[in-house]
Amino acid sequence: MSAALALALALPSAGAAQDGPSLEEPLTAEPGNLQRGKAVAVNSDLGNCLICHAIPIPEVPDGAAGDIGPSLGGVGSRLTAGEMRQRIVDPKALDPQTVMPAYYVSDGLVRVQTQYAGKTILTAQQIEDLVAFLLTLK
Repeated sequence: MSAALALALALPSAGAAQDGPSLEEPLTAEPGNLQRGKAVAVNSDLGNCLICHAIPIPEVPDGAAGDIGPSLGGVGSRLTAGEMRQRIVDPKALDPQTVMPAYYVSDGLVRVQTQYAGKTILTAQQIEDLVAFLLTLK
């Protein structure tokens, strides 16, 4: 089982933009790379966004994505980079009941497998890459 999936049994139903926290400052000095970000989104060993979200890109055939979370089509028009970053880093700050995992939080998690304890699902750079990719989905 991938690290993302192991922790992902906890992904949000963050549909339309919501008022709430935003992480405006990038997590890294290096800008996000949209090609690497696309890889994070579709790779089941990384972000594994497809397990819960549809992503409107040619590499994803119809029916290959989950529908637990909202489609990511148009997310780049609905959310700012800071709002996306917040939802990826710690979605429970917006919705304490969400099942989306916190991709960049390691404290306060429960029932984490020993080999993943104290580790984040994604690196800071992977989050910035993912945000860069999601911003292109207009």
